[in-house]
Order: sequence, then structure tokens, then C-alpha cells
Amino acid sequence: MTYVSWYARTETGLAKLQRSLIDIESGVTHHRAWNPELIIGLVQTEDYARAVLAACIEVLGVPNDLDDVVAARMQRQHILDRETHSFEFLIGEWALHRIVGSSAVMRAQITALIDNLDTRPNMRIGIVPLHTEFRAPTPAFVIHDSAAVETETVTGEVIATRPDDIAVAERTFALLQNQAVYGDDARVLLTQVLATHTD
Repeated sequence: MTYVSWYARTETGLAKLQRSLIDIESGVTHHRAWNPELIIGLVQTEDYARAVLAACIEVLGVPNDLDDVVAARMQRQHILDRETHSFEFLIGEWALHRIVGSSAVMRAQITALIDNLDTRPNMRIGIVPLHTEFRAPTPAFVIHDSAAVETETVTGEVIATRPDDIAVAERTFALLQNQAVYGDDARVLLTQVLATHTD
């Protein structure tokens, strides 16, 4: 298990870190990600990503390379076009309600999620409703194939590669999958939340 502090990876700005993820993600064929409070990076709109990354730059106190880091975040999304890769994204409903950027940014982001529900055969998006039973501690995490798990903390990132640790993450992801709504049910939930984001 490896811990890497955000500051150690971002002292020259965030763009270098974002660009490094392009190579990492290119080497992974089965991507699984869960985030309870933010839209997952690979399906963020540009304006949503800009708001998230601007907040990260501010709280970390690193050099402001916002334009470069947003461009790198958007470049990462090209991997979604690779039919040999599969993607399973689970997003907590709270992420749809919390305002990132502005209500207009949220409307565009939720609309993009609705559009992505059934347009890519290699991608599955599930929404975990607010009123689901607590089954396990669930911070944001990403599973790369069945080889590594990345878990974000306030100060950095933990990378686990032990089979026992990966098994825990996979069981947790499976629990969340069972609680998530997909397809038409996800579309209904997204549309309901979309209507709450008024100026």
C-alpha cells in the first residue's frame, strides 16, 4: 500500500498530475469508479471540471495552472471512445444536489449525464439514491482492472495493490451497484434533481 500526498504530486500545479492519468488509464481495460459527492472526472463537463479544479488549486495552495489542468482533464475523456475499454461509474445522489460552480453549471452537467446513460455501449452509469441503507464505509475510490485501488483522502491518495484490499473494494463496489439505479430509473432521478437547479 502506498500513500502519496497531493502536495508532493502537485507542487508545480495540477496539470502534470492530470496528464499522468492519461497514461495510467490507457493501460486499464476495466474502469470502476465511485464518488459519493462529486461527478466522476471522466464524465465531467468542462465548466464543472473547471469549478472543481479551481477549488482544488485554491485549497492546496499550488500554482494556478487552471487552463492547462482543465484541458488535460478533458483530454482524459478521449479514452471513453475506446471500445476495448469498459467503464462502470457510480455517483452518489448528493453529488447531483450540491452546487459546483453554479446552478447553470449543474444543469449542464446533469443534462450531460442523462445524455450519457445509453449512448456508449462500453459505459454504465448508476446513481446511488440518498435514502439507501448504510452497508459499508464508502469514500471515493477507483478500481483499475482488478490490479489496484486508488482512494482519495483530504491530504493525498492511497494506492492499494494487495489482493485482500482489492477484494474489499470490489465487494464494496458490488454493494453500491446493488443499491444504484440505472437506465430509465436513473433518468427519472436525474430529471427530478435537474428541475431543482434554478437560478
